[in-house]
Amino acid sequence: METREKILVGAGTLFIKEGFKVITMDSIAQALGISKRTIYENFRDKQDLISNFLLKNSINHKNELLEIVNKSENVIEALIQFGYHNKETFSKYNPLYFEDLKKYYAELFDSIIGGEQVGNNQITYLILKKGVNEGTFSKSIDIDVANRFIHKTMDYFFKLDQDHGIPHPVIWQTIFVPYIKGICTKKGLEILNAVIQKDKNLLNC
Repeated sequence: METREKILVGAGTLFIKEGFKVITMDSIAQALGISKRTIYENFRDKQDLISNFLLKNSINHKNELLEIVNKSENVIEALIQFGYHNKETFSKYNPLYFEDLKKYYAELFDSIIGGEQVGNNQITYLILKKGVNEGTFSKSIDIDVANRFIHKTMDYFFKLDQDHGIPHPVIWQTIFVPYIKGICTKKGLEILNAVIQKDKNLLNC
């Protein structure tokens, strides 16, 4: 692993575990067993390091979602697996990560996720559009609005689970599944029921 990549991976692990504010260039150097000078030879400052980490992390997450799409048998299974994957992924993050990100680096993060390279919204938009074209989702839905709602819902999953201790199956069955049912055609409902029957643990994880 090259030095720059090693720093990104090591610093990213610390950010996820401890948040951004408490992690310094000194603590990163100590954790990685390298000099602080080596870090500055690869990154201008802490903000540059964070910017590169956020970009790398977002691209990796997008690629994970694309892999889910490729492995899923249909658009409904892909959407449900998205929610599950996000829940599992972000449950490993210290809440301080998100607090610090929002407080100190919100503009930086927004500028990164707004880029074409890491636009996860594009994936779900294409899935919804494909679902409409295939007759899985109703042609009457506004795809852009539906896409925004799904992403807000997935974000809210994490908040309800982590901040309020509401069990994951309850969130699935109360919020997400009824919404998916609401935009499904008869064909879509049959697929949704088949997905649930195929993997009953999907809603009880």
